[in-house]
Amino acid sequence: MDSLWLFDLLERFQATLVGVVGFVGVVWTLRNNARLSREEHQRQTEGRQTALRRILAAEFQNYSDALKLNLRATKPSDGMISIGKVRKVFSEDLVADLGLLEPSEIDAVVNALISLDGMAHYLDNLSVERSDTRFLIPAKSLDHVRLVSSTTSAALDSAVKAIALSCKA
Repeated sequence: MDSLWLFDLLERFQATLVGVVGFVGVVWTLRNNARLSREEHQRQTEGRQTALRRILAAEFQNYSDALKLNLRATKPSDGMISIGKVRKVFSEDLVADLGLLEPSEIDAVVNALISLDGMAHYLDNLSVERSDTRFLIPAKSLDHVRLVSSTTSAALDSAVKAIALSCKA
């Protein structure tokens, strides 16, 4: 008798039960898809962060190494120094993506970019001639060249260190 009552109840509320089970299935599917989407977005963001960090670190390290060569330059005999202009290969295009970095990295990277621009203006003011790729600076300004090379190199090294610390974390 009890089983007939149960079957009768199930028969009367069959549509409701199917609806509830279907609704629960839809909610579960939506939640699961949202979780998978969040995880995929997180993986993509981490991949973009890693690529951005590596590109900036490589570019800044190359600039820093080149500037350190300027520090070791000897005074030329002809009275002029030829200094190559920094040609930002990637960093200019990646400015929009800096928000992917940690705040300490952003500070260091922006400082390095500002230092590079400031150095270019400084060398432009010192130069007596310039081309698209080089500054021609009087040898008497070698100490000024060394100073700007040193401070800019330090800013670049600081950015590389900040990026390296985040990569290790």
